[in-house]
Amino acid sequence: MLNRRHLRLKLLQSLYAYHQSEVRDLQKGEADLMRNIEKMTEAYILSLKLIDDLIYYTNTWADERDGKMLATIQNVKAPRKFAENVFAGYLNNCDAYLAFLKKYKIKGQTLDPEFLRRLFMDFSENEAYQEYIKTEERSESEDLQLINTLYKKVILKSEVVDAFFEEKTIYWESDKDLVGASVVKTIKEAFKSKGDFRLIELTRDWEGDWLFAQGVFRKAVLSDDTFDKLIQEKTRGWDVDRIALMDVLIIKLAIAEMMVETSIPVKVTMNEYLELSKSYSTPKSSNFINGILDNLSKELVSAGEIAKIGRGLIG
Repeated sequence: MLNRRHLRLKLLQSLYAYHQSEVRDLQKGEADLMRNIEKMTEAYILSLKLIDDLIYYTNTWADERDGKMLATIQNVKAPRKFAENVFAGYLNNCDAYLAFLKKYKIKGQTLDPEFLRRLFMDFSENEAYQEYIKTEERSESEDLQLINTLYKKVILKSEVVDAFFEEKTIYWESDKDLVGASVVKTIKEAFKSKGDFRLIELTRDWEGDWLFAQGVFRKAVLSDDTFDKLIQEKTRGWDVDRIALMDVLIIKLAIAEMMVETSIPVKVTMNEYLELSKSYSTPKSSNFINGILDNLSKELVSAGEIAKIGRGLIG
């Protein structure tokens, strides 16, 4: 499920891209931010399509082996059993899934057969798959359990799959955990769907999430010069240009959020951006950023620039 921590990372990625752009345009920056957030949903749908295409591909693989007399009857029957897995039927009878395929212009597209072949070979070596194909009987529960196991143990750990998604989005490394968890949850939902299968929603409140992200991004962009001066005052004459760009952007986003979001405690905002700095900046950045934000937040609260609604939100 998409949360504010994911949104803050998207804000950092998008603000970095904005500052690296030759033409800095607020509307374009906001549009890029929205596309960045949307990329997670697109990767989620593409992950489901990957499973769908892989299930469908197994019939093609069996046809080729059958036609070339390269397989025993048992070896051809095995992938055909997998090709009838109920999860593909759930997906292709789900209006939301089909609508997303159309929205992201991937409806009707078939993934590279060689890519699917390599992934199927990895599947076929998995112990869960080997157990699944031993009998001709099949059940809905067994079908879904196999998909769940193979997705977590093969697809999510596949370097081939990582390379595939990295071609689709430069942010796959940071999005992978959320996308993977969403797919696993979707498969689990299928267990209890009882004929009413639905996709999960990556956000419960898209409008609220977007207003949060847009508000913080806009404040950081429009107050860029002001924030530079504030940072300059706290760095004892250091030129802001000499400070790591990622540190500067993290500080600016934190200040922007403190000013814009009246219901989020100052400490929560500080801690969230400090956590980001540990993963996306230098080893010593968190201490530096913490000191700057602590001083700035106190001054801005005293000056009335940061105002919170509710008890205990300032400290």
